[in-house]
Amino acid sequence: MNRKVIVFDLGGVLVDFHPEKGLRKIGFSEEVIRIFLNKIFHGLWESCDRYPYSDPEIRALFKRAVPGYEKEVDMLWDNLTVVTGVRPYTEEWLQDLKQQGYQLYVLSNYGKNSFEINSKIYGFLRHFDGGVISCEVELMKPEAEIYDRLAQKYGFEPEDAVFIDDRQVNVDGAIARGYHGILFEDYEQAKKELQELLS
Repeated sequence: MNRKVIVFDLGGVLVDFHPEKGLRKIGFSEEVIRIFLNKIFHGLWESCDRYPYSDPEIRALFKRAVPGYEKEVDMLWDNLTVVTGVRPYTEEWLQDLKQQGYQLYVLSNYGKNSFEINSKIYGFLRHFDGGVISCEVELMKPEAEIYDRLAQKYGFEPEDAVFIDDRQVNVDGAIARGYHGILFEDYEQAKKELQELLS
């Protein structure tokens, strides 16, 4: 590798995504939690990662998915940071890589409102040199163009970059576009594989 470029996914790698825990923290009943998990978080949530919906649009979309629970949808969006959390190793890992001189980028499937809200608690983002979020370009991993768009935007060659993601299909998509890929299973495993690739 000629350049030091590391590309990270967010959810499942640097941050947790725990809707059930978050909904319980808000105070929803077990019945409402079941409905929200089935109707919103299993399918609809990820489908919203492609387009930059406004806040009123996303609320209306979710309310149509769970009629009769309009108040609960508003409660969810007013307290959205409860469904995610920064993993304990994230800050130290990124800080260490940055100090070693690596260029760090984000490539993540994320909805506009969700990213805007949750990124306020992602202090680790200051370590990144940039990134591409799916809703900003209306493309999603593992579509080939989103990987190309990141490399073109920041002027690096994919073969000079390592991409880390917790989904094999996304890693395979990156490899198909020339990136080196690591499937994230846990921190120690990914850190070890990254060190071996970069050494």
